[in-house]
Amino acid sequence: MKKLTYLLLFAFIASSVFIACDDEEETVSPFHTVKLGAQDNTSIGGFYSINDKKVYTQDVAATKQETIDFLCFYEEGNDISLASPGANITDIFTGTTSPETWTTTDTTWFYQTELTTVQFDALTEDDELIVTSYNADEARRKAKLLTVGNIYAFKTQDAYYGLFKVTEVVPDSIGSVEFTYIIKK
Repeated sequence: MKKLTYLLLFAFIASSVFIACDDEEETVSPFHTVKLGAQDNTSIGGFYSINDKKVYTQDVAATKQETIDFLCFYEEGNDISLASPGANITDIFTGTTSPETWTTTDTTWFYQTELTTVQFDALTEDDELIVTSYNADEARRKAKLLTVGNIYAFKTQDAYYGLFKVTEVVPDSIGSVEFTYIIKK
């Protein structure tokens, strides 16, 4: 009888523990961190889709043209930059899958803000600052000369508003840029 009591007690405690684990809610961050490689970087893809939340190589991105929102490139005088296929970038990418050859070239517009990293880090997905930081009159098709700490507002072809903060820059055509972004929900 003692063994049965212990067994029932153990079963009750074990089920309580598992129930308690199920009740815990997992916190999902509204921020996404992305690392993109410049045009000659062979280890990091240089194209990004917000809808897919994926980085693609040029060859794969060419098969998903309608989903690409950002691309990374290096150009003398502009250093590491972000743009989109609709930015009319020429003589940077090579081959038959170069964005110059694409039939769908969506445009993302960029505006460098005066936001601080503290303000950026405190954002939530429903924060109006994500939309109001974007200035359509001053927006450009490229975010050039990226440096750590830059914060840009952007608007995609699909009318997603977002902000990104540059967290790492490796200059050169084999370089890369890492940024964290948030989209308005």
